[in-house]
Amino acid sequence: MKIGILDADHLSPAVINKYGCYADKFVELLSPIQSDHNIKLTFKRYNVLDFEYPQSIEECDCYIITGSQYSVYEVLDWIKKLQEFTLEIIEKKQKLIGICFGHQIIAQCLGGKVEKNTKGWELGITATHITESREWMQPQRDFFFTLVTHQDHVTKLPDGAINFAETNLSPFSGFTIDNHVLTLQGHPEFSKEYVKLIIRLQSKNLSSEQIKSAKASLLQNDDHVLVREWLFHFINS
Repeated sequence: MKIGILDADHLSPAVINKYGCYADKFVELLSPIQSDHNIKLTFKRYNVLDFEYPQSIEECDCYIITGSQYSVYEVLDWIKKLQEFTLEIIEKKQKLIGICFGHQIIAQCLGGKVEKNTKGWELGITATHITESREWMQPQRDFFFTLVTHQDHVTKLPDGAINFAETNLSPFSGFTIDNHVLTLQGHPEFSKEYVKLIIRLQSKNLSSEQIKSAKASLLQNDDHVLVREWLFHFINS
């Protein structure tokens, strides 16, 4: 199975040397599936900021759109191109996973709405509550803990989307369309250390209480292993 990762950010060389690029984090998250489920995975990174794309949709079995420091509503040529390619994937019913920025751009290009959250940043580890159980949620849970780092969020779902997750700050934190689109606002691929870096980098935009709360939340465990299982079952469904 070949997974195409549509990497939607440029990180500094210093950050990449220490943490890897966003595509690296998904390879790290998903690679254990191979031994856990006796399946062979290959990965291909496409740098969409530099307009790198597959020759055809069929080049990969599943695509993942990563997070980004950009907002999906910014008027940028590479975002316009990514939206066009995203629609192609959806029209051909190829498996598609959107994470954070990816979650938001899928919503936007299908007629949903993305805005800056008036409640501020969602940052650290947060409880995400399941509002509607899906078949690929094996094992099933009523909630899960995930790393989050975002200001923008989906405020209107696209037609045909089924919301399955919410947090205290973001009511639309994950949705599906039929059995070929899955999105999450949170970051199962991130590490706590990387989120600590984001907190430091954004400290001038955060109140002391926000920083304190975000750091305190990182003392608990996140459920990236559970979410990895869910992603596997979704891809395999």
